[in-house]
Amino acid sequence: MKRWSILAALLCGALLAVGRDTGRFGWLALAAYVPLLVLALRAPRARDVAVPLFVAGCMAEAGPMWFYGQLLPMVYGVSVLQALVFMLAALFMRALYRRFPAGVAVLGFASMMTSVDYLHGLVSPNGSFFALGYTLVDVVPLLQTASLAGVAGLSFLAAVIPAGVAVLWVKPRDATGTLAWSVPVLAALAYGFWQLAQPAGPTVRIALLSDDRYAGRVIVHPEAAPDVAAAFARQIAAAAAHAPAAIVVPEKILATGTVLAPPAGSSVVAGLDGPAPQGRRLNAAALYQPGAPVQTYLKKRMVPGYEADYVRGTTELVTRLGTLPAGIAICKDMDFAQDLRLYGRRDVGVMLVPAWDFDRDAYLHGRMAVVRGVENGFAVARSASQGLMTLSDAHGRIIAERRTAHAPGMLVGDLPTGRGGTVYSRVGDVFAQVVVAVWLVLLAWRWRRAQPSPAPRM
Repeated sequence: MKRWSILAALLCGALLAVGRDTGRFGWLALAAYVPLLVLALRAPRARDVAVPLFVAGCMAEAGPMWFYGQLLPMVYGVSVLQALVFMLAALFMRALYRRFPAGVAVLGFASMMTSVDYLHGLVSPNGSFFALGYTLVDVVPLLQTASLAGVAGLSFLAAVIPAGVAVLWVKPRDATGTLAWSVPVLAALAYGFWQLAQPAGPTVRIALLSDDRYAGRVIVHPEAAPDVAAAFARQIAAAAAHAPAAIVVPEKILATGTVLAPPAGSSVVAGLDGPAPQGRRLNAAALYQPGAPVQTYLKKRMVPGYEADYVRGTTELVTRLGTLPAGIAICKDMDFAQDLRLYGRRDVGVMLVPAWDFDRDAYLHGRMAVVRGVENGFAVARSASQGLMTLSDAHGRIIAERRTAHAPGMLVGDLPTGRGGTVYSRVGDVFAQVVVAVWLVLLAWRWRRAQPSPAPRM
């Protein structure tokens, strides 16, 4: 049993390493967790599978450790905690399975995984970055659940499916186990296909610009600011030939105070960086519109360890592309669902997002922004240095995408916009809070049943 447990942990961990938290092949997590949970259910003792479960959980975080380990060492500690959570959730499922109907065990695993994701996101400086739900970003019908329940709804589905299949494998005739996972999944699929059939909002043409040669140049070499501005002015002039309604330039690519002349009929959103009083710095997105004063949005959420000296923004910026409400955010802001809900409540149809990624994490981080769009019913136009230029609609479908390079890059596309105002943007994290309550009830129930009965009085 021990030898097979170790082999299963290594094989499943390898699948999770390329699926979970990499942004690619996330659906593999749905299958890779199944053998591990089967092992947990069948193990004679919890300690027989604790180590294999933990090892597989660590391997599942290979993506973040590879992406950020050298830049943000804290990721190693977070990865270990993630592995520990998975191990405990699997053992919690095992404990419930031995004392309650199988359906309770399925819901126990899903509720614990979802609850920890949600609670961690409330206190983490990285927001919902490590949420299991991002594994479903390319499973578009299930992805629509985010418009009802946010990323917590996706985490629940991504956990309840392997848990249900594992119980089905061990106890195929148990009706409660089958119903516990099949009912929410079928309901999510029905809603997802219905949602995908709904008409989109008006189409708007967007141009995304990039040139990785200038990523961070104005920070390290402030004297290069005029040359960088001239280079992007030429790109903007070239983009004008496509008559875009908006042009997006990456984060921190230009110096604060840069003056750009937007083409007639176009708005330009450009990422700026520059010094601020008292040794601070500004990470801003400037909105240039013909015949109007420049408006500025300050980034709200900073990269831990890298942007500690930056002034934090406190307000949203909403503009109009013709009659369409459009919002502006910067890179890491898109990791925080509570901030982007403020745009959803204002019925924004498209978000214009300058960004700057770490190259290796381009797909993962870009797809997180896609989920924010589904949650709140808006399309996303995101241009990231050392990452991807991505146009995604309000249902999370990728309309156009291109990798950035050390050369001028342009992506132009006609982007179907959203209509804003989803259920999730209105009610927030109610689903996640209900799931936390369910988890706590199951914990209390399990603890109470585990206590020895008091000795009878004589």
